[in-house]
Amino acid sequence: MTFYSCLGKLVMRMQDIERFYLKCIILGWLSINCTANQLDSFRGLLRSSTMVICSLIVLLVCLSPISAFPANVSLKCLNDTLNYLSDLNSREPKAYAIMMYDALGKGGSNILNGNIDRLGSYSECLSAEAPSGNFQGEYCKVQVEQEGTTFVVGMCVPNSCTSEEITSLAKMDVFERKNTSFLAPLAPFVTHNETFLTVTDTVCSRGLFSIDAFAFVCLCFSGLLILLPIIGSVYAEILPLKATSAPFAQCKSMTSYTNPAATTEQDKPAMKSHLPLTENDISKTAKNRLDHLLKCFCLQDNIPAILTTKQNSQVYTTLDGIRVLSLMWIISGHTSQLTSVFNLDNAFEWKARVLEKPMYLYTLSGPVYLGVDSFFLMSGFLNARSLLNIMENSEKKINLITVIKYLYNRLIRLQPLHLSSICISIAFISLVQWGSFWELPKHQWDNCRCVWWANLLLITNFVSVSESCSGWAWYLSNDFQFHLTTPLLIFLYVKAKRIMFAAVILLFLASFIITSLLSFFLKLSIQYPTGESQSRLNYWVEYYTKPYCRYGPFLVGIILATLLSKKQSHLKNKAQALVGWFCSLLTMLLIITLSFVLDDTPNSYSIMTALYQGLHRTFWAAAVGWIIVACQEGYGGLINQMLSFRIWSFLSKISYACYLIHPIIIILYCGLQETLFHYLDINMFYLFIGHCLLTFTAGFALTVLIERPFKKLCHIQ
Repeated sequence: MTFYSCLGKLVMRMQDIERFYLKCIILGWLSINCTANQLDSFRGLLRSSTMVICSLIVLLVCLSPISAFPANVSLKCLNDTLNYLSDLNSREPKAYAIMMYDALGKGGSNILNGNIDRLGSYSECLSAEAPSGNFQGEYCKVQVEQEGTTFVVGMCVPNSCTSEEITSLAKMDVFERKNTSFLAPLAPFVTHNETFLTVTDTVCSRGLFSIDAFAFVCLCFSGLLILLPIIGSVYAEILPLKATSAPFAQCKSMTSYTNPAATTEQDKPAMKSHLPLTENDISKTAKNRLDHLLKCFCLQDNIPAILTTKQNSQVYTTLDGIRVLSLMWIISGHTSQLTSVFNLDNAFEWKARVLEKPMYLYTLSGPVYLGVDSFFLMSGFLNARSLLNIMENSEKKINLITVIKYLYNRLIRLQPLHLSSICISIAFISLVQWGSFWELPKHQWDNCRCVWWANLLLITNFVSVSESCSGWAWYLSNDFQFHLTTPLLIFLYVKAKRIMFAAVILLFLASFIITSLLSFFLKLSIQYPTGESQSRLNYWVEYYTKPYCRYGPFLVGIILATLLSKKQSHLKNKAQALVGWFCSLLTMLLIITLSFVLDDTPNSYSIMTALYQGLHRTFWAAAVGWIIVACQEGYGGLINQMLSFRIWSFLSKISYACYLIHPIIIILYCGLQETLFHYLDINMFYLFIGHCLLTFTAGFALTVLIERPFKKLCHIQ
């Protein structure tokens, strides 16, 4: 049976009035474009009264203009699609049509564990081309819903069709082979109704990442960041050679020595007189600035400064180990989280293992991302120490100029690398040929073009996670907003310690009460939220990224800095140290254990769960703070030795760049895949190791190319 007879049967099956006219349009197109032999298969179908009326409309269609065709399906798309289906359903299918059909997503096994998406073959689809040269294969994802279950079918269609046109044709059920629809239903044990499907949306790969003005600017800026270090390094090598070529310089110096009268008034430095700057002075100033700029980007100076592992005796060496281990904990969590969003073929098994068993503490099991709270603790501690050192060493009081300089230094520390990482991510996204999983890079691409200003102003934590650019930058916004309060607290500490501690207690209570009330009324999950979409959105938007819910660990860091600023020892003997270690480790154990013991389901949400949500991150920071104190006082033992390895010193210097770049690396990996990833512990472990190695490599490059040069350029230590 030819394709045209199949299409005729398709027309006969479409009985609803709304599609009647469209059926006749298709027959009209056939009468225009098909030969008499191809229309023979329709003669037996044009005998009923319905088809007689349709035949009359066919005649009208033959005389009607092109505008009579459906508005959302172009003639070119319809023609190419029918040619493809004709070549596929003929007695001897053509090779390109077989390739396009072979690239179609088919149902697989392991459906009970979540393997319901049918992605097909992305690369095979793009390699298919019609012999006539009229069209090539284009990969599209058709979203289908069946009895409340939504899944994706990867379909290879002519590249002359748009996403909207494919949606319209799929709703008409035009895509068939041998009377079998491309959109096969799920197995009967998954849903009750195994035949009724609804096509909701289609997204095609063509034109997703077209380079516009925003992408062009990011590409140019990223190229400049690579070009400047190269020029600076070459300049640093040429400069000594120029200095050693002395004949001309010696001749010039001898001339000026033997002719002292030749020095005119214009040759004297203008800054020693009241004369305005001459063109020569302006030229020298410009040369000095250019010299300073190129030397700041010189790789010969920046690389050794980063590679050195010498540790200052006055620095808290355990902080480096805590920082790097916390970073690796976060990378492990993001590796698991971002991979599970789109790439797993056994997502249900991943949820049952990782989210429900305490042994998976190294990833998302238990409270979400406690490593971030360790970062807040260290940030509060180090910046409070910085302000205290400024006051002690220079005997200066905290005034407006000191505060402005303090905040300026913080902005210079954060923003150059932060904003550069956004440009680099957009540059990569616009250049990379993505696979079947383009959703994550597309999210970054679209949002950064719309809300980049939130990253510039450091207010991304007040933008919805679903709309934010570089969603992980919420931490930077919180951190900077916390820093706005640090000068006031340190000022109170210097003037009146009791008032300062009273203010800290009030801030603790405010953060605790707000977090507990939000948790109780919104029924926020303790562990990784997996409920309905609104519940997950509330967790990330209303609680996880908000500064008033995450302020506790930062305050712990400030208190810790004020306690350690005193030169006296805080631990008198080993007994006190032993009790402190016991309480610290017990606190950490309880924080992990209670997250599995407490019931946080919406139907039985308790006050204890809300109280836990409001306290556990602050208690975690306090337990980590004790480790810092114990190690500094000489009671760290083996843990102090582990946290003080010299390798941590090097990795700590590049940790900020690693934090910013590691999600981009994970997004690149996930987006380049063409098939689903099967979760196994060993697979995820190897993935984590690979992400860590790439992160440290890229973090080192960004630190050398961007972070350190900008710090030198702005004279930041």
